[in-house]
Amino acid sequence: MKIGVVNGSPRKRGSASENIIGALRERLGKAPEYALCSAMSQSGREIVSALLGCDALIFVFPLYVDGVPSHLLRFLEESQGQISGAVPAAVVYAVVNNGFYEPAQNILAVNTLKSFCVKSGLKWGQGVCAGGGGMIGARRIGRSPLKNLGMALDALAENVLQLKTAEDRLVKPDISRFFYLCAASVSMMFHMVKNRL
Repeated sequence: MKIGVVNGSPRKRGSASENIIGALRERLGKAPEYALCSAMSQSGREIVSALLGCDALIFVFPLYVDGVPSHLLRFLEESQGQISGAVPAAVVYAVVNNGFYEPAQNILAVNTLKSFCVKSGLKWGQGVCAGGGGMIGARRIGRSPLKNLGMALDALAENVLQLKTAEDRLVKPDISRFFYLCAASVSMMFHMVKNRL
């Protein structure tokens, strides 16, 4: 089995998307062959070439203004005519994270990926919409307050390995909205003070 993973984060290192990909690969195991791509640092042609023969494609990216980051959107638009030839039977999955508490903000971005599948002739598998992205990287995925995200990635990995489809999933942090906003405020103040020193 070959799994293609496209990191759609504009950050080259230390992004929430990178952490999600690491956690997902732990759950997928060592057996599959992986093609790891970056929509930020690779051309569309390079990505399509790397994804050649993949059974599953997983797009992992942050939400930008309720949508797909522009560089990833450009890849999706440019590759529509080529990707179906490179991966004609691939099932497409996505994990979208945002800094809000509410995961429903990600639905439009997931719908963009679904539209890409329709236009490319690919099969949609499942989308995971994760809120609370500001905590990803600060805490281990699978432990509180990212326990819910860990369980969602467990289920997603199982679906990917079996090339199954499933309902899209909305994932909130397993802490209250009040405490999430408090933590975000403290973190923002810390960074402001740090930048002034």
